[in-house]
Amino acid sequence: MDLGIQNRLAIVCGASRGLGRAIATRLAAEGVNLVLAARSAGPLEDAAQAIRAAHGVEVRTVVTDLSTPDGRATLLAAAPNPDILVHNGGWPTTWGHDFRKWTRADWLAATDAMLLGPVELITGVLDGMIERRFGRIIAVTSRFVKEPPLSLALSTSPRLGLAGFMAGIAREAAPYNVTANAVLPGIFATETQVEHGHALAKAREQTIEEVWRDRASTNSAKRFGTPEEFADLCAYLSSAQSGFVTGQNILIDGGGYPGVF
Repeated sequence: MDLGIQNRLAIVCGASRGLGRAIATRLAAEGVNLVLAARSAGPLEDAAQAIRAAHGVEVRTVVTDLSTPDGRATLLAAAPNPDILVHNGGWPTTWGHDFRKWTRADWLAATDAMLLGPVELITGVLDGMIERRFGRIIAVTSRFVKEPPLSLALSTSPRLGLAGFMAGIAREAAPYNVTANAVLPGIFATETQVEHGHALAKAREQTIEEVWRDRASTNSAKRFGTPEEFADLCAYLSSAQSGFVTGQNILIDGGGYPGVF
């Protein structure tokens, strides 16, 4: 199916690897020109070169830290008028601690990365999308927005705030063919998950194969998703045909979520 977005311009954050790179590659296959953002110059340029070679679209890179106001301003200055914004990335640096030990600095850092970061980017591009009568805003968050464990509250709390903000944006912008949706991934076979699996294997004194198999068993599909499956969903939400889908938090987790709504 032709998604009707050839020659559109997309910002894709966290695009040097994993889900972000897969999304960028999938959009490029539809003829979308790209501005890719990430913190590491080498991997980001590698991704850009591979996408240019495979799909022949324009690909620009912006090396920046989107957890900071200056980093977000740098990206918006480089691409002030995108048709598609995919915010992907931003995680707290404090893990596995008793919530009683989290400091104000921990909370502020998490909020800046996972709430204020995407809010500033969305705010920066929204009016242009409304004026041009086309816009697709996608935030990659987490399945834990639907079932937030206390141990991950530094991640889920800002993302729940983002869900509320995007719901308001979605309703404000819908008459102008601008949509705003969040995609909530479960476990996907990315470099990050491999690294996490090795860390768990070491901590549990198991093999990586045992850890991988145990984690795969946590959803109904009994496997990790592929980055390409995730990117296909994001491509549809970026499409001309998706204009009636907005204000949603869409799970893609292999049937891992145990609830109905």
